[in-house]
Amino acid sequence: MRVVQTAIPDELHKRLVEASKREGKTIKDIIRESIEDPFLKLKPVDFGVKTNAQKLEETLYGGSK
Repeated sequence: MRVVQTAIPDELHKRLVEASKREGKTIKDIIRESIEDPFLKLKPVDFGVKTNAQKLEETLYGGSK
């Protein structure tokens, strides 16, 4: 298991404390769930658009290689 630390704005911390009290969970649990639920369960979406990598290179780099 890894420990991750980060700085957050005071307003976000205040909202986390409120959510923690409301849900009866620790801030650690709320943050862990918020990362696991939406982020790690994302599925690829097919927008039905075909992509031509050569065309992308021309657009990005100004010519074919």
